[in-house]
Order: sequence, then structure tokens, then C-alpha cells
Amino acid sequence: MTRVHTLPLPTPAAEEQAAIRPSAVSDVDVSTQSVRQGGIPVFPISGEIHYSRIPREKWMPVLTAARAGGLTHVSTYVLWNHHEPVRGRPDFTGDLDVRAFLETAREVGLGLILRIGPYAHAEARHGGLPDWLVDSALPLRTNDPAYLAEVERWYALLAEQVRGIPFFSIQVDNELYDGADHLSRLREMAERLGLRAPVWTATGWGGAQLPDGFLPVYGGYPESFWVDADVEPDLRSHANFYPSPRRDDDSIGADHRAGEPVAEAVRAPHPFTTCELGSGMTSAYHRRLDVPAADVAALAMAKLASGSVWQGYYMYADGRNPRRGLQESHAAAGPNDFPEIAYDFGAPVQVDGATRPSWAALRRQHLMLARWGSTLAAMPAFFAEDAVDSPDVSGLRWSVRSNGSSGFVFVVNRHPGVDLPAHEGVRFEVGETVFPEVDIPTGAVFAWPFGMPLGDATVHWLTAQPVTEVLWRGAPLLVAAATDGIPAQLSADADVTEIAADRGRMWELTRDGGVVARVLVLDEADADVIAVADGRVVWALGAVVTDGGAVSFAGDAAASPRLEVLDDGGWVAVEVEPGHAAEVAVTLERSAGAPPAGAEQGGRASIPAEWDAAAIVTIAVDPADERTLRLEWIGDVARAWVGDRLVSDALWTGRPWRIPADLRGDATELRIEILPGKPSARVRFPSPAPVRAGITRAELEGRTHARV
Repeated sequence: MTRVHTLPLPTPAAEEQAAIRPSAVSDVDVSTQSVRQGGIPVFPISGEIHYSRIPREKWMPVLTAARAGGLTHVSTYVLWNHHEPVRGRPDFTGDLDVRAFLETAREVGLGLILRIGPYAHAEARHGGLPDWLVDSALPLRTNDPAYLAEVERWYALLAEQVRGIPFFSIQVDNELYDGADHLSRLREMAERLGLRAPVWTATGWGGAQLPDGFLPVYGGYPESFWVDADVEPDLRSHANFYPSPRRDDDSIGADHRAGEPVAEAVRAPHPFTTCELGSGMTSAYHRRLDVPAADVAALAMAKLASGSVWQGYYMYADGRNPRRGLQESHAAAGPNDFPEIAYDFGAPVQVDGATRPSWAALRRQHLMLARWGSTLAAMPAFFAEDAVDSPDVSGLRWSVRSNGSSGFVFVVNRHPGVDLPAHEGVRFEVGETVFPEVDIPTGAVFAWPFGMPLGDATVHWLTAQPVTEVLWRGAPLLVAAATDGIPAQLSADADVTEIAADRGRMWELTRDGGVVARVLVLDEADADVIAVADGRVVWALGAVVTDGGAVSFAGDAAASPRLEVLDDGGWVAVEVEPGHAAEVAVTLERSAGAPPAGAEQGGRASIPAEWDAAAIVTIAVDPADERTLRLEWIGDVARAWVGDRLVSDALWTGRPWRIPADLRGDATELRIEILPGKPSARVRFPSPAPVRAGITRAELEGRTHARV
């Protein structure tokens, strides 16, 4: 039986200037619908990358991977306690050189977003506030004159470091729910000291009460470390997988917020902008998480389907704390216990610049936004009466974004931990556009266009998701991704003929005997490895491909690199020399004993303080070897030492543990301690508790570089 899903298309309201007070002479402004530059809508794609949590030697590969993954801007916290652990002795050198990081980001083509605090959260000790300030008994995060004097001194130090660097936006403080006057004072102080940007943002979740002149930005995560171990699932986080007019996610930071969540604040008209879409999720000791790439991509698509005009991710790159004692912990009265060094978010980019599958899954969306983002930013979201919302797990989740004549149909039929039902016999009727009847399988997530201009032609509808558009054989080529389980079909205002293709399916659109455009539809696996370099489509499995054509393979991909370029003659293979990985010998010095007794705080398990029961292994390393050491291991928590220096640590989530050469320094040997898990501990694992302790494989990863 055919199930028709209908949505009439109203004419969108005219854009008006939003109530945003700029602080810099710029052509960037904010309307009620979008962020604009020179009066034209733009679609920022930003990702959080913490310079002070990444070895300086890895800034360039990490930022290069971010830009190649489709980011337009990089966002970073300035963590006060990283820079000034002792009052009056600030440090902006080495890994803490914020200016050098920002200049490196500009060099790779990224715009800049600075989140200056003074409070950041960021799973940092005291939210990034220095101990000496917390211990001062000053009323923190208020307009108390003595507190503001300390912040002003800090802002002045920071302003001097970044003077002359242009910023796209700046955020003061973070997750402040009832301090509108304080946010205004912080902004006034920052501007007076020379910190300026055309857009000032403030986090809007939790029903935050914000002052005029700030753009509220939102977030949403696929999972939550901040709830108790026995909460399964966290329905507040799972609500992010529905296209919906809802913007708030009151679960974010809830364990740091006093009182009950409040209703989403009613605000003056602003566009839907985000700064913390979870492109992974870190683990607290009591709650271990490993978010699948498909969940990351589904959440991001749900926000696009909900009307987002700014995709901002947290975290886009993993990190590590620059020294011990800087993490949120039970010892520092935090609600969660984190490892001292690692800030492993399961992010798209790892601490050494290598990528995870979520990087490719998001890049496919980012390529679409690079080509059609400006168009999409001007399109409001519309929701049909039959589109379901949380907590429904049976109905179809869909929406439309449109300018009244063209647009996209969005479907998100994926939910964490739940196999949503397939929907058979679905036909979308959107305005005057009638899509063909299709069966939507479990897990399908897509955006299908209608009324899309393609050169001199118009695609009436396409049952595949646009990825990019290039000029090929003298005509526009639309590259799209098929939706697994749904045959690709299209209709256009030209004659449509399917022709032979080396990869995927291809159609020519002809008029009066001449080709006016072509459409290439790849399966989803191929679409995830597509990049664009110098206007050419590149197929590169497991590789980072830059706009300039530099290609870098890491991990398993480096051992058997595959690289092809779509030239006028078709797909052409590029020969690449494979990289060299090397298995590393592991010496067991001591087997694990019985797990230590567990401790708790506030009902949440704490990281063990005693390590007498840890298994101990040693690994010989060459200080001249620049390859990343990759460890597959089993256990509860682990630490890596060079002498008496803790260089890396990890909580077990099932993911490999990576120790880049930059962290090993001049070491010739690593000593690894691994505690076994305790089956009865109040710890939520993504799979059965790791009751053993040991390393199952250790290797130095290969890396291969090429050009196209």
C-alpha cells in the first residue's frame, strides 16, 4: 500500500536583520534566517580543535585533515589554567602558542572562532579556571569587581597575543544560564581590550537567558557521558535524531548546572546555528562510549533537516592535556572522573592527524554544503503533520527545506541502538513535485533534491543525495550518493539517458542532441571516499585529500593505498608506493592481579588510585621513528610512562590506543600499566567488561604521501 507524505510549500518569510550587534567592521552579518557575507548567505562548518591539547608538531596535519574534511572554520577554547597555573606567570610558548596555532589555521584556509572563557567546561579542571582563582574565595562568574579585575588582566594578556588576527566570531564564558548581565560585561571588557569579531555567540542550551546582541548557538550529542552508568538510553540525547523545530538540548552540561532544566528560552528571531554537534563522544570513567560513524552522520543530517545554517562540531579532533592534573575529576570535586592526559573524543580526526570513519561520513555532507550550502542556508525548514518526533520510534522522520520552488527532502531513519522499521511504499509529494514510490530501509539517512538547477537543466527530483558538482567533458557533472536499498532515479527538464560508467551509474541530460549535464550516482561506500582536488573528482580509500591535490594515507590504508582520478577519459589509477607498518615486540614484565576495590563519588565510579594489580609490559621504541604507535589492548584503564613521566593514558572503549612520536619524545622504551576491569563495577561499557589486562597487538603505523 502506498503511503503518501505530503507537504505544501509556503513562501518563506523575507529575511530581516537579526538582533545581533557587530563589534568589527566587516561584511559579515546575521539575518533572521542565515549568516551572510556581503549580503549573500554562507554556511559555516566549524569544528572544535584545542591547540593546547595537541602537540605543536601535529597542528599542521590535524588542521590540514580538518580543512580537507570540509571545515570552513576552526573553533578553539583558550583554557586559562593551561596558560597561567601560577598567577602572574603566563605561558604562551610551545604547545601553548595560541597565535602560532591561529596563524597555522589561516595558512590552511580556515576561518577563526575564539572561545575565550574565562570558564570553558571542556572536561577541564574547574572548567579551565586556575586553581589559584578558584581558591581565592572570589564570587566566580559574576560581576564582582575583584573577579572582573582578574578576568580583565587575563583578557589583556590574551588580546596582546592575538592582536591583528581577524576572527569570524568570539564567545565569552560558556554554559552560563542566568548571567546575561555578566556576559554583556565580559563582552564590553573584551572589546575594550581589542578583541573583536563581527559575530558574538553564547551557548543557548538549558534555556539559557542571553543578552541582546549575542547569537545563541546550540548543540546536540549522539550519546552522553554525563549521566549515570545505568541510564540506558539517554532519551534527551537521542531526541537529537529527529528533524524538529526544537533547538535546545537541555542535557548538555546538566551535571554542572544547579536545579531542574528550564524550558527553551523564547528569543528574538535568530537563525538556527550550532557549535557543539557531537562528532563523537568522550568517556568518563563510569560511562564508556564508542559512537558509530553512522550515528555521527545521522545526527548531523538531523540538524540540517531541522534548519541548521551553521554546523559546528565538538570535538572535531582528539587531544591530550599538556600536563597532569588538568582534567575534570572527582579529586577536584567534579561530577565525572576522567584520565589525566587523554582527551579522546572518538573524534573524526585523531591527535596525530589520522582520521576515523566519521571524518569521511561527515565529509560527504560537507562536500554537499560546499556546493549548495549558500542555497540551503536561505531555505527554512518545514515539518509535515505526519512527521514524528521524540520519543516515537515507529513513524517516519522527515522534513523539507525549501525556498518555495526548490529544496531538499530529508529523512533520518536511524536511531542509536534501535533498528527503526523500514517504511514501504513511501511517496513524497512536496508542493508540485511528486517523487516516485520507494521503500525506505532501516538505517536510511538522506537529503534528496528537487527543482535543482544543473547547468542549463533542472533536475525535477533525484532519489540520491548530492555530493558535489564539477565540470567534466565540457558539461556540469552532478556527483551523488545512492541510498543503500533504494534504486537511484531522476527526472529532469531534458532527455535522460543512462550510459555506461566504470563506477556507479551515470545519466546524460541532453537537449536538441547536445549534452547539457550529467549525473553520476555512486554507492554509499564509494561516495564516502570521494574528494575534490583542483576541480577534479578523486577516489581515495582511507586518505586525506586537500584542495591542492596532496594525498595522505594512514593506518591500514597506507599499506595498500588506492587512488583514482576522474579524467575526461574516465577513472585513471594513480600509482602510489605503500607505506610501511611494523609490528612491535611487547615484553610482559608482570601479569595483572585482582582488580582493585572500586571507589565512588556521587554514585559514580572513580578511576582506581591503586595500581599494584596492574599488568606491566615494556615496548622498545626508536626515538627517531616518527610513526604513531598503535596499541590494541584489553583492560579497564591504562597508562604509558617514560621513566617517571606519564606520557599517555586511556580508558578502554574497544578503540585502539594511539601514542604519537611527539608524546614519546626521546624515549627508547615505554612502560605500560594496564588494570583489569572489575565485572561488578558500576561502569557502563560498550561491550562486556574487559576483565583481562594486556596488549593484543602493537605496531608502528605506516603513512603514505602522494599527489594528484
